[in-house]
Amino acid sequence: MSPKTKNIVTLVAIISPFVLFALAGRFLINPWELPRQNKGQLLIPHIDIAALQANDGAGHLFDADDTQGMWSILYIADSECDTRCKNGLYYQIRQVRLALGEDIDRVRRVIVHTAPAADSLTEFLDDNVEGMISIDADLATVQGALEPVYSPNTSQPIGDIFLVSPDGQIFMRYPTHENMEATLEEAENIRLDLKRTLKGSLIG
Repeated sequence: MSPKTKNIVTLVAIISPFVLFALAGRFLINPWELPRQNKGQLLIPHIDIAALQANDGAGHLFDADDTQGMWSILYIADSECDTRCKNGLYYQIRQVRLALGEDIDRVRRVIVHTAPAADSLTEFLDDNVEGMISIDADLATVQGALEPVYSPNTSQPIGDIFLVSPDGQIFMRYPTHENMEATLEEAENIRLDLKRTLKGSLIG
């Protein structure tokens, strides 16, 4: 074997394992099955909060100007507040924000009313989740704006929780649950995602 041929064989022997590893990663591993850091459903592309066409009740459109400076936990509400609603508002929003410690002032809580609030919702908010920013929006408009989140299924945002960036981008979704164990697990998911986001962010 000539020196040139020997060098080629040596080079192939060195490179082959890396090529095989790359091919295995490309064709044998499903990238969607790899572990991800985020716990919630990451929305790609993000959705501009202005697309909800929500307002403050006085006709002012709630948009990126209103989310500046802070991150937001946003809840999509119906008129009534059942067990899933109460679990979401209390454990997945109120308690999660309190658990952020020194970062608590970097996060605001927003509730989007898609229908006039019934007594069950109003009383629960007043008694247990004071301080939420309330805005109003048309249900059909909200469903249309968030349709990509649920595709190919029907858009069903009522009862879901979303994270919103300081520049008004809705970027993460979490469901709410009737079951307490599932509720607490989801609350921890939100807390972990928020802590990671706040730690890596220079804004908000």
